[in-house]
This record gives sequence, structure tokens and C-alpha cells, in this order.
Amino acid sequence: MDLELTMDVAATAPLEAVGAAVRGCAMGNGLSAERATRLQVVVEELCREARIREEANGEDAVVVKVSFDGSVVRVDVIDRRLPMSPFENRHLPSRMLLGLGFVDQLHIAFNGVQGNHASAEVSLGAHREIIGDEVLGPDAPDASDDEAARIDIRSIRHEDIVGLIRCIYRCYGYTYLDPAMYEARHVRRLIDTGRMHSVVAVVDGEVVGHCALVFERPGDRVPEAGRMIVDPRYRGHHLAERMAEFRNEVAKQIGSPGTYANCVTNHVGSQVTAFRRGAVEVGLLLGEVNDGVSMTGLAMTTKGRKSLLSLYNVTGPVGHRAVSIPEHHGDVVRTIVERLAISREISHHPHRPTVAMSSFSSAASAVSKVGEIRVETIGEDLIARLVEDLETQVLAGVLLSMVDLPTSDPACAWAAAELERLAFSFSAYLPEFSPDGDVLRLQRFTDLSLDVEHIACGRAEGEALRDFIVEEWRRVTRKAVLISE
Repeated sequence: MDLELTMDVAATAPLEAVGAAVRGCAMGNGLSAERATRLQVVVEELCREARIREEANGEDAVVVKVSFDGSVVRVDVIDRRLPMSPFENRHLPSRMLLGLGFVDQLHIAFNGVQGNHASAEVSLGAHREIIGDEVLGPDAPDASDDEAARIDIRSIRHEDIVGLIRCIYRCYGYTYLDPAMYEARHVRRLIDTGRMHSVVAVVDGEVVGHCALVFERPGDRVPEAGRMIVDPRYRGHHLAERMAEFRNEVAKQIGSPGTYANCVTNHVGSQVTAFRRGAVEVGLLLGEVNDGVSMTGLAMTTKGRKSLLSLYNVTGPVGHRAVSIPEHHGDVVRTIVERLAISREISHHPHRPTVAMSSFSSAASAVSKVGEIRVETIGEDLIARLVEDLETQVLAGVLLSMVDLPTSDPACAWAAAELERLAFSFSAYLPEFSPDGDVLRLQRFTDLSLDVEHIACGRAEGEALRDFIVEEWRRVTRKAVLISE
């Protein structure tokens, strides 16, 4: 059987056969029989839900695609029927199966003439094979100046991948934030498809450092500058800074207008490194870091879930744009734009949408408890549909929901103000983040105790932005409570 396949499912085709093919493909890619069966159940349900939608222009076929990136099995279910009503969508069994953990993530998009698109993802998880190294603690012997002088900073090669995995293990054991990075075939696929551009530090054939540009989804314009890993023996030799400088050059070579990074706020080390290469504070994600991560040699002072400071580097040409944002975000956004030295014509007029239907994609993770919504077009139905989507996220146990609004849409200021009724507050301003331009990112929390008293920022500009975002969160939360009452 092919390990990746596409099926055109006719209206009369037995869904059990479709599910069996998906299950077989998933198991062929290494998924356990139990998890493959759970995926099969979800896919059959997504197909069933597609079939009960009303036909549009006689198009009744459903397309099912199974793909594998070396670590995650993804099944896309696509149809060109009419979307269901909000009430029907809220009560679909597939959403409940997500909450029960049948799949790790469920992405939903209703895009009008482009059809309805649902995708379910299940991760294989990291193999727990013997690495051959030991986890290095803060008392690991420092490398000599001679060893440090021989370090070669360069782009990763296929033969470096196993060495990278060993480096991750030495630094984190098996607690690294992205378990797929322990999978050689996953790392190779990311590199070969251009989703990840890795930089490594190599000495005497051993990988002792890594950082990367990572595109979250295919088609993204601005990658995340992250995956920074430095062998404890080589700290103090400016390795992170040297790799980051090389990574910036890679960003310029691939034509990216900028890069962004989310830096931890329990210490300012990673922030200071980014500032040295021109990074600017553009936002703060409150209370979002995996509690299971342990870094050797770094004290953790923050209580509860940690916050992340969002930084941005301009690495390529950024043209002039007209943007729409709420008036009470104006001073902060103008400050960000000025510090990035980009040209923006800012409007605060709350124009109502000129189209009826919104276009957006949504992803909810039962693993990370994070929900992400990317809005492409702001329509009159946006708030009603987001209420519906948030109810779906609640079923998955989501604690943090993020919405990205396109500031090029004149209705952006209106939408952001309306979303305050749902307790969404300012999180970040991200230039050139979408195909159409800048993004205003909002954040919302559910049953999550946030520690906003121990957020360390590396300079006064970050502290001012932090104070604004924390106060906005408090204000909007109070406002949403009053509205609900």
C-alpha cells in the first residue's frame, strides 16, 4: 500500500472502506493500531458530516488525502458542499471526538466557493531509542578555547541530523518542546520541503548547537526564528549569537521580509541575544510555555505557565501599507512601526464589513490546549462564527485561543473591538505575516491562572509593551464579564 494517498469518495462509496484505507496507511507510516483506529473513526465521521451537507451545483464528491511528514499523519477531508449552520456545526460528533483525544489536532475551514476543508492530525511521538549520550547538567565541563575556536557555523546537511538529535538529548533529555525533533525522518522532511532552514554549530564532527527558521504552515511569508539549542559545554562562547547572525543571513537569502521569535520571560538571556541583532519587541503571549520543558543550567522563577515575548527582525524589503486597527491600539502599533522603520498609514475608523461571509481557518490541539484562528476575510458573520468555533475549542480543552486579523482589511478595527466582547485582547502586531500584509494578533484565556507579575523583559521598551498588554488583558476581561452578566 502507498504510504500517502488521495481518494475521490463518491456519494455511494462505503465509508468503512475509506476508513480502512486511512487506517492501513497510518499504520504503514508507523502509527499504532489503536491510534490508527481512532483516526479512522474521526475520518469516517468527517466524511459522514460532509455528506449530510447540502449539495451545491451537483458537486457531491468528497476528497480524502492522507499525508505524512515523518512524524505526523495528516488526513484532509475536502468537499464543495454548502457549510452547515452554526447550530449544526457546534454539535458535530467529530468535534466531540477531538475532545476525547481521538486525534491530536483538528483544523476546520469553511471557505465559500473553495469548499469545506477539515484535517485531522495524529503525531507518532518521539521514539525512545537509546541515544548513546547522557543529559548534560550545569556542572558539565566547559569546552576549551581551542575547541570553541574550531566550531564551524553553517547550514545543516543530511549527515548532521543524527548529531542534531543527540545534541537535543544532551541538552533536554526527552523534554524538548517539539518531540518530533527527535525523529530523523521528520527533520529531514522539514528541511527538504523548505519548511525549516536549520543552522548548526559543528566541532570535530559533533553538533553542539542549532537554530532554525521554521515556517509554521506552507505558504507563510515570515518564519519563526527559534529551535535555539546550545550544548551546555559551549555556553559562554557567544555560540547562540553567532548562529543567530548566520540565520539572519539565511532569512535574507530566502527572501523573507522578516523573522519573528517568541522568547521566554523567566530570564532575559535569549532576548538580549536577539536585541544585539536588531530585534524589536512586537507583542507578548501571556502564559504560554510547555510546563514539561527543562533547560539545563537555567533557573525557572516564574510561577505557573510562562509568558513569551514576541520579537521581530526586518530582514528584507517591506513596502508601504494602509492598515486598520482600533484607536486604543494606535500608540503601541505606531511605536512598533517606528522602531521597525517601516511605513504604515494607520486608520482607526471602525468600518463594518462589506461582505457577508468571513473566510478563516481554525486549528485546535487537544495536546497543547491551544487554539489558533487565522482570518483571511472579515465578514458580517465573523463574530457569530467565532463564537461557534470557540465552543468547539472548549470541547478540545483549549486554554489559550489566538485570532490573527488581517490589518489590510478595512474592517479590522471593527472586528478587534467586537472581539473584546469575547474577551480577546491585544497580543502582538506582526508585519507581513499574512499573504496580504500585517496581522493583529489577539489572545483569549479560559480557566487559566496567569502569572503576570514575574515577566522579565530585557529593556525598558519591552517593559512598556508588557505593561500595556497586561492592562489590556485585565480591562478586556472585566469588560467581557460585565457583558456576560
